[in-house]
Amino acid sequence: EEEKLKDKEPGTEKIYRPIPDGEFEIIPLGEDPSKGIKIGDGLLDLVKRQLEACLKENAELFAWSAAEM
Repeated sequence: EEEKLKDKEPGTEKIYRPIPDGEFEIIPLGEDPSKGIKIGDGLLDLVKRQLEACLKENAELFAWSAAEM
């Protein structure tokens, strides 16, 4: 196992990202239209409203650029 780790060069590992399944809608977080979060539109209405409220309440926690991290 250690040999496998040693053989890999930094930056050569493949990064797997989730693939959206189905339709989604963009929830705007603030006045800037480029700052929005995609959520699935198949969510129950109550869940969608709770998620949207939580995202908007915590919008200042998101980093939209490397400088904001």
